[in-house]
Amino acid sequence: MCIRLVKFLEPMNREQNGYRMTFVPFQQAGELITAYKLNPDKLRQALHVIDASGSVFVAGAAVEKLSDVFPLLKLGAGFFATSLGESLYKTIAENRYRVFGCSDECYVSESGKQAQSTSEKTI
Repeated sequence: MCIRLVKFLEPMNREQNGYRMTFVPFQQAGELITAYKLNPDKLRQALHVIDASGSVFVAGAAVEKLSDVFPLLKLGAGFFATSLGESLYKTIAENRYRVFGCSDECYVSESGKQAQSTSEKTI
């Protein structure tokens, strides 16, 4: 998951008893890959959200699902559910390191450090 998006959402992720959602970096997603039969190559290409019922949302649909948990994202999330939005998402995802840069190590959010089991997870 894009470090910038995680850092943007992190302050809104806290709840009284923990976190709304667990942000899991790809490098720590082994158990989720197995449990939900996720394709590692597809995980590298797009954001994935797994909801409480075990449904998996990918790319633009994942952004839209995130907006259910983080209402501030509703402002632009609907756009990503359209074919134009999916195309834009794909273009940004394919060029993310060129556009946003890359760090030497993976950022792990506070929710990821706690390794807490929440009902929804984002990879």
